Amino acid sequence: METVPLILGLLAGVLTSYTDIKTGFIFDNHAFPTLTLIGRLLGWEEEEEEESELPTWLGRIVIPAAEVGVLYYLYRGIQAHDGLLAASGLIGLILGFILGLLLYYIGAWASGDVVVLAAFSALLPLAPAAADVVPPYGTTYPLYPLAVLFNSILAVFPFIFVYSLAVLVLRKRFHALREVFVGGLRTTVEFTLWIVAVITVQAIMGSAGISSPITGILVALVLLPVFMRLHHLGNAAGILSLGYLMYLDPTVALLTSGRVFVLIYLLKVLLSTVRFMRVEVLMEEVPVEELNEWDILGEVIHEINGEVMRDREDGLERIKRTLVSWDPGSLKPRRGRIIASPTAEGLRKEQIEELKRLVEEGRLENSFLRKKSMPFAPALFIGFLMAYFWGDIFWWLVLRVAGL
Repeated sequence: METVPLILGLLAGVLTSYTDIKTGFIFDNHAFPTLTLIGRLLGWEEEEEEESELPTWLGRIVIPAAEVGVLYYLYRGIQAHDGLLAASGLIGLILGFILGLLLYYIGAWASGDVVVLAAFSALLPLAPAAADVVPPYGTTYPLYPLAVLFNSILAVFPFIFVYSLAVLVLRKRFHALREVFVGGLRTTVEFTLWIVAVITVQAIMGSAGISSPITGILVALVLLPVFMRLHHLGNAAGILSLGYLMYLDPTVALLTSGRVFVLIYLLKVLLSTVRFMRVEVLMEEVPVEELNEWDILGEVIHEINGEVMRDREDGLERIKRTLVSWDPGSLKPRRGRIIASPTAEGLRKEQIEELKRLVEEGRLENSFLRKKSMPFAPALFIGFLMAYFWGDIFWWLVLRVAGL
């Protein structure tokens, strides 16, 4: 049993979870101390640590989880003369950062959560021997950080779901409730057809002797963006594929398509809940007088050609639009001078003063979205432990859908 990743993961998980719950702040040196060193060299400010209610000594503890993960797999790879294994820790670290930054970009995470996921990803780039439910991307390739992320989200989803529904009911946001369960059903059906088409192509390739985990992933990566761009083509391919599967075995075809639909519908409910939670639960609308230093905005205030504008678009919607339009430029909307935005360091005093001035001049409405802090480090810790001792929840669901 790989005890080194487990020990470092336990230490980093306990400390980051405690400080996140206690203060809403995560110290980089509790998971990735190299970032602390880089920050000091670049002159990053550390006001959060100074204002913390935690004992000073606690913030000075160093847990080199990310660094040890990279070195641990480098050592194992050199011993085994395996270049991919040697690079696994570094690949996991990079993948963890990419996944975390994606969630940070859509407004679901704080910067500290990105650091924690990156550290856990460096410790578990590959599935450990203790895990029972292991996806193909966790053994052959160092993509097991996906399991840590999926586990973290799915482990807390029931609590998030119930809490979000309670908030929506109490606020009588019945339209939002309807959107969570009913909205986007057509897209769900279409996506089911597209997945059926992908499964059929994979099955045909398998019968021709062309079958491997990476091949299946590549088929999905090629076909799904095309179907998202050309809906009618995707729907036609899905219907023809379903008809072909029905011809081969109606029972298996109906069970497979039904399970795919249920899985996609659950994912749709998850994403809808996260989107509405971001707006209805994790955000609050406050006047400029209630904004304080270090508060994190939920919108971008910017100025173009003398006109002050605000952008409240959900990053998830922007990504969806980019995938549909095939226009990477839409990921970064046109903006002028940024006055204030949802940065990890929060609002500065000068920014608040400028926002007050703009409100007094009538150039900006006195209503601002402010993010509420929600500790996610404990969820990441749970996801790490589940990935280590049990496996990948998402892959387990995929296997259940496939009837395996």
